[in-house]
Amino acid sequence: MLYQVYQIKDPSRPGPAGLVTAIEDMREQIERNGAGVFGVFGSLLGLASNQVYLVTFGESELDIQLPSPFERVSTTTLKPTIRPVSHQPVTEPGVYVFRWFRVSSKDVYDIVQLSGEAWPTFEEDFDTRVQGLFVQDTPEPDTMLLITWYRNMAEWEASRQPRPEARENFLKRHQLTHSALPIATALMGDNRPGLVSHA
Repeated sequence: MLYQVYQIKDPSRPGPAGLVTAIEDMREQIERNGAGVFGVFGSLLGLASNQVYLVTFGESELDIQLPSPFERVSTTTLKPTIRPVSHQPVTEPGVYVFRWFRVSSKDVYDIVQLSGEAWPTFEEDFDTRVQGLFVQDTPEPDTMLLITWYRNMAEWEASRQPRPEARENFLKRHQLTHSALPIATALMGDNRPGLVSHA
């Protein structure tokens, strides 16, 4: 299974409403190509207000053609590691944090192991759930992506102080990463019925 994260922008507007509508119009095209929409995510912190992440999943890579005036900023193709174990759209309202890691390919296995050992305690203590830990689909990957759901921003802030059992693993993971970039988003479009743009 492959996941693709498309960072898409609307240069004609300051917000994501047009993008969300266009992506919903493209959903049938995406599904005809044997893929599913994991989610469409708009900015809370760290992503431009006129950009979204479109995340798809399928057995092969997708080449999405965007209508004018929308532009593709980047496309990252990833493989899931120990999560998700089932492949389906996310639907829960809340905060979805995309944490991009720059890593050495030799450390990917250890990062996955440390993460998996920390999650049970982490999820027990906070209203949060790891949606997926992904690695770049290349022979020597240097990028990983962790997507974590939090009930709200207050829960995200509280989770910065996990119990020692989880903290120790997170610190070891941090030492294996070259850098980390967290971006907070909210679910938009058909995956989240009734949600309107806040930008």
